[in-house]
Amino acid sequence: MTDHRHAVLEGTRIRRTTTPTDAEVESAVLGMARDSVVVLSEAGDDHTYIQVWQRPDGLYQLEHRAGSPVEHFQTMTVSAEKVHTAFVGWLRDGQGWADAFTWKEISELF
Repeated sequence: MTDHRHAVLEGTRIRRTTTPTDAEVESAVLGMARDSVVVLSEAGDDHTYIQVWQRPDGLYQLEHRAGSPVEHFQTMTVSAEKVHTAFVGWLRDGQGWADAFTWKEISELF
């Protein structure tokens, strides 16, 4: 698994897992219930992560932060599959995982 980040997977209704597999990420994201959260963070770095909240209305509020407070972004989608693809792309530290979305910078909210 050298192509994966050293990451931690945690959230509502899932057990905290270090160095999660693609299958564990898939299960966590595609198995989400409304008003639950899944976070995949860089191990040892609370400021680098991707997270999703499935809002009560069913929309997925997807966010990622790339280290500094000014690199915090958000988007919305109705597609659990797109969220799953983004999470796996982020975990693999791949290029282009964020390209399927239109992101807005939200650092001013924090």
